[in-house]
Amino acid sequence: MIGEVAAVLSALKALNDGINTIKQSAGHASDLQSIVGKWAESSEKYRDVERKKAGRMSYKEALDMESAKRQLENFDRQLKDICLMQGQGDLYTSIKQRMEDSRIAHAKEVARLRARRRQFKKWIQYGIGGFSLWALTMIIVWLIMVATRV
Repeated sequence: MIGEVAAVLSALKALNDGINTIKQSAGHASDLQSIVGKWAESSEKYRDVERKKAGRMSYKEALDMESAKRQLENFDRQLKDICLMQGQGDLYTSIKQRMEDSRIAHAKEVARLRARRRQFKKWIQYGIGGFSLWALTMIIVWLIMVATRV
């Protein structure tokens, strides 16, 4: 679990380094695109760890995750400021909308896969139950045949 939290923190460090680069170099579009990609990746990692480990983190991990949450919120504000200063407020809105669409699509895909896995397990249980019933029937038939032969 510590490795997952460390991965979130290292992704955030790369994100902060990229932000500093954009601020110093007046922010080219390719730099901004790279940073937004890192932000999306960091947010995804954060959400995954939060979902998987909620309520089961050590004190240090919980503090690290809270720090990561605040850093992500801070980057969100910085990205919005950068976009507004460049006169591209619609870019920020578009980025946020695409990220939300991607998150929703991912959640739907995960739900579909989980439902499919549940269905598969259900069919396996039916198969095992059917085989067990067949085997029990065969044992009973065999016992009846042996009992009538004697």
